Amino acid sequence: MNKLRSLLKLALITVIVLLLSFYLLSCLTPYINPVYWSGFTYLALLFPYSFLLALIGFGLSVVLFRKKIKYCIIVFGILLIGYKNIFATIGFHRSKVFQEKKEEGTIRLLSWNVDDFVKCDKALDKPKNPRRNILEFIKSANADIICFQDYRNFEENKYIYSNTKFMVDTLKYPYHYFSVDDPCIGEYFACKYGTMIYSKFPIIDSGRVAYNWEHLPEHLMYATVNVNGKLVRFYNTHLRSMFLHRFGKIPQQNYKFVIDDTAIIYYGHRTEKLRYFDLIHVKQAKLIKEELNKSPEPFVFCADLNSVPSSYVYQCISNGLNDAFLQYGNGWGQTYSGFSPTLRIDVTLMSKQIEAKQYYCPKLQNASDHYPVITDLLIH
Repeated sequence: MNKLRSLLKLALITVIVLLLSFYLLSCLTPYINPVYWSGFTYLALLFPYSFLLALIGFGLSVVLFRKKIKYCIIVFGILLIGYKNIFATIGFHRSKVFQEKKEEGTIRLLSWNVDDFVKCDKALDKPKNPRRNILEFIKSANADIICFQDYRNFEENKYIYSNTKFMVDTLKYPYHYFSVDDPCIGEYFACKYGTMIYSKFPIIDSGRVAYNWEHLPEHLMYATVNVNGKLVRFYNTHLRSMFLHRFGKIPQQNYKFVIDDTAIIYYGHRTEKLRYFDLIHVKQAKLIKEELNKSPEPFVFCADLNSVPSSYVYQCISNGLNDAFLQYGNGWGQTYSGFSPTLRIDVTLMSKQIEAKQYYCPKLQNASDHYPVITDLLIH
């Protein structure tokens, strides 16, 4: 009987050590560039699960060492080593009902990867059309500033709608800046692709910073907006798409930006793509941080990062900035509809002069594959 107890105790200790070792490795992801070891790409994605496993390990240690409190304290201390990832990944605020009426002195920002404004054909404009759902939500949000990623606009004709025309003429956003990273012309249409900023306040300056080491479909763009007499710069970008859902033959006319990637990567497994594109994201993140540090005005940075908060990419960009979700959100803050409820890859970051007063990310269905992020901002 004693031998069985000893074996059981040894097994529990082994499990605790393994769980904590996995957790400790995942705690390193904010500090070590994945260029040195690609495993940090996956550990960053898995951090929420490694943290939960570490909590299980702590629970087992409490059961096993209930008469030796110092060991429990040691295990708890190991949990605290991951504080940087814990407080970047989890929102600890009480869940609140979104208030449609803004507080006095705040402005409302909507940031959204709209997935090309899918199905713009007039023949497809039915009640359940995703584009119609996207536009209806935009109208209901009544935002003062809108940052779109993965934005495509068609020149309107008898076959197809113009998204820009609808935003300007129907939703009354008179000021806008379109990065136009990819102009393309088809047999029956002409369209432009990139990132877009719409504003109800005057835009007094705008520009585009290219990720110029290779061909990319979207770059970093900005617009300086006069918000009731205060100048605020809004940055907007979409880090390199990873084509995780793309398999089979590459349609070159639609995905010319994957030509520079090897066929092995495009046809490869999702883990190969994650590793490959994460290194590109790191290069983009460093350029972004340099540009943010040069901003002459208080700024807001909106992005589809394609990276999670426990990643080196997020930590590089967010260092020294306010995160709207962390100031006001709760839970994991999922912004992408696929794979895992822990994927918060769409962010709103702000310089210290700007504070989030409300955060809202509804889980819309039959719209984009990303969820819209609404933030009410107070500019001090």
